[in-house]
Amino acid sequence: MRKINYLLIVLIVAISGILSPSCKKEKTEIDLVIKNWTLVSKTVAGLNVATNCETNSKWNFKAGGTYTITDNCNISKTGTWKLADDGKTLTVDNVTTYQVIENSLSKLIIELQVLEFGLVRWTFS
Repeated sequence: MRKINYLLIVLIVAISGILSPSCKKEKTEIDLVIKNWTLVSKTVAGLNVATNCETNSKWNFKAGGTYTITDNCNISKTGTWKLADDGKTLTVDNVTTYQVIENSLSKLIIELQVLEFGLVRWTFS
């Protein structure tokens, strides 16, 4: 009888371990944005239009929805950011909404339609 109870307990523990969700969290779209990104290029129609100050600028998206952009001319800008639930749009300062083209551990690509320039694409690594 003790053997049966012991086997039953082992079986229950094994099944509960299989059925319970994993403790390891998957990276969400928001987790992927939270990072100190370096601007690789800013393009319009495939041509790099980044100024000397913008080249290699740092865009630091922080947890809690704040950001800091520091360019090569040591000018900093701070504000707020929010990624849509579907991960397809990034809104900065509740005003500017970028379309998210790619969002991964190693690359962030966003686009914005700017009237006088056309479609502007920022690529970060």
